[in-house]
Amino acid sequence: MSDKTRIALDVRDVEQLFSTFDPSPFHDFSLNTTAAQYIASQAWYAPPRNRFVIALSIRGKPATARDAAKLQDVVRVHFTRLAASEHQNLRQMIRTGVISLGIGLCVLAFCTALSRVVDNSSLPDGWREGVRDGISVFGWVANWRPAQILFYDWWPVRGTRDLYRRLQEATVEPGTPGPHTAEADEVAPIDTMPIAADRI
Repeated sequence: MSDKTRIALDVRDVEQLFSTFDPSPFHDFSLNTTAAQYIASQAWYAPPRNRFVIALSIRGKPATARDAAKLQDVVRVHFTRLAASEHQNLRQMIRTGVISLGIGLCVLAFCTALSRVVDNSSLPDGWREGVRDGISVFGWVANWRPAQILFYDWWPVRGTRDLYRRLQEATVEPGTPGPHTAEADEVAPIDTMPIAADRI
C-alpha cells in the first residue's frame, strides 16, 4: 500500500493560487481561500499516516520546477500559520472547558446543599419536591457546557490542526491532472468536513 496521497492541482496560471491581499505585517505569500480549501478537502479523507504530494500542472501540462518550488514554499508557510492558529484555538478551548467545569462544579455543590435545605424545610410536600428537584436540575445543567467542550468540541479542532500540520510538510512536484480533479469552487469548506474516527 502506498504511503502517499496525491493531490492533483491544475490551474491556468500559478499566480492565481496566491492571495492578492495579505493583511499580516509580514510579506509572505498566502494561498487564496479557494485553493487552500480545495487542497485541504482533497487531503481530508487520506489515511492518517500518508504524506501528501501535490501534483501541479498548468493548463493540463506539468508545471515548471520553479513554479512547483514556489508553491511548496507558500503551502508550507500558509499551513504552518493555520496549524499554529488552530493549536491556539485548541488550547483556549481546553482552558475554557476547565474553567467552566470548575464553575459548574461549584454551582452543583451549592445547588446540592440548597436542595437539602429545601428538603428539610416546612414547605408543603408538592412545593418542596418541585423546588428541590428544580434546584438539582439547575446544578446539573450548569455542567452541560463544560462537558460538551471537554468531551466533544475539541475533536474537530484537533483534527483540523493535525491536518494542517501534515499539509505543511507536503511536497509539490510537476504533474498532470488526475482523473478526479475537481474545480476548487465545488469543494466543501474545511469547517463542513466530518471528523473521521481514526483521526481522534
